[in-house]
Amino acid sequence: MDWFYTQMRDAHAWLAWFSVSLFLVRGLFLQFGAQWPLDVRLSVLVFGCDTLLTVSGLSLWVLMHFSLTADPWLATKLLALAGYTACAYWAMGRGEYRVMGYLAALLMLAYMMAVSYARDPLLGL
Repeated sequence: MDWFYTQMRDAHAWLAWFSVSLFLVRGLFLQFGAQWPLDVRLSVLVFGCDTLLTVSGLSLWVLMHFSLTADPWLATKLLALAGYTACAYWAMGRGEYRVMGYLAALLMLAYMMAVSYARDPLLGL
């Protein structure tokens, strides 16, 4: 079980960094008018990465017997994930305010990562 947990945790971390990197690069180039970040092939890669990230996260959740009521940091991380998803969708759109969506998505990402490391929804404040 320790081996499986370690492998799943490491895979989840690598997938998270890959997903964040993809969003940072795609979002930044899209803000400056590039159209390649909206390519369907790249979207398939992003979807695949995010699907694997979700599966690994849920696997860790089950493996570690986490509970949304007993582990409030996980509940806030999931809420931030929903906020990130909405903001990322807004940022990758064609609207005139997508820069605000991009910045909001980056803030949500930073919060999710900080909560993941600190395991405290208030980040020690």
